[in-house]
Amino acid sequence: MIYTVTLNPALDHIIETNGFKIGETNYYNNEYMVIGGKGINVSIVLNNLKAEVLSTGILGSNNKAPFLEKFEENNLKNIFFINKGLTRTNLKIKNLAKAEETELNGLGSSVSEKIINELKDFLRVNLKPEDILVAAGSIPSGLQDNIYEEIGNIANEKNALFILDTSKKSMINGIKAKPYLIKPNIEEICEILNLPFKEYSFNEICEMVKNLKQMGAQNVLLSRGSKGSYFFTSTDEIYQVGIAKGELVNSVGSGDSMIAGFTYGIYKKLTIEECLRFGAAAGGATAFTEWLGLKEDILNLKEQVSVIKIK
Repeated sequence: MIYTVTLNPALDHIIETNGFKIGETNYYNNEYMVIGGKGINVSIVLNNLKAEVLSTGILGSNNKAPFLEKFEENNLKNIFFINKGLTRTNLKIKNLAKAEETELNGLGSSVSEKIINELKDFLRVNLKPEDILVAAGSIPSGLQDNIYEEIGNIANEKNALFILDTSKKSMINGIKAKPYLIKPNIEEICEILNLPFKEYSFNEICEMVKNLKQMGAQNVLLSRGSKGSYFFTSTDEIYQVGIAKGELVNSVGSGDSMIAGFTYGIYKKLTIEECLRFGAAAGGATAFTEWLGLKEDILNLKEQVSVIKIK
């Protein structure tokens, strides 16, 4: 079984306009809402791939309905713990005329200690050896920065595989639980290691990844956007991973989908090369569609992805 944990989901309220100026009255053509949250995205793509997955985390009581409706629509198994107040809402204004996007991201309600303890108890009771636990996304107000370390330690106690996808302080603490996999980009690595964000040579990147391993990471999947990715293994092997080709429609969730594809490969006990192909293909399938990648698209794109062992 694969479990995904989303502590800080979001409702993305998207507005499309043909012109947007700050400080003026603006009119828009279209609006829609989609559910979000890194762990939720991971679970939906895994569900699309027909993996045995359960999505859990925390939702606000006042606006939980859109999430639960979408879970039911997608036949996604879920057990969320309901906190008083609101799940955060992110407002995204797309100026189609200039291909610009302005974001106003919400914070949501503070999470109570009672609710997070219920979630941790659920994981303690249900996780079994060889299960996979994917914890992803930011941390809501009310929770300590070490919550992912606590969740990772629960996974370790249960001999489950722990995968972590977060950033900043929550990653710095979470990495202490020795996650099987993290998926940062260069900017996020610089934040973790307190380095300036700039162009680095491959040898410098290798040193940075070495530092991440010393902090606790076992395997590092370094996302490089349209340039593909590098995969650094716990045994010091390095793979260069290409990308699938297609027309970019929506980049939101493509990184989460990469995690989902890789996790699917681990779940199916595939070779590391096949895991990496599934990861890149799932990321591409999401980038080339309006929401999240579907199984047929992922399988088709997988054949395009090159994986080369460079060390």
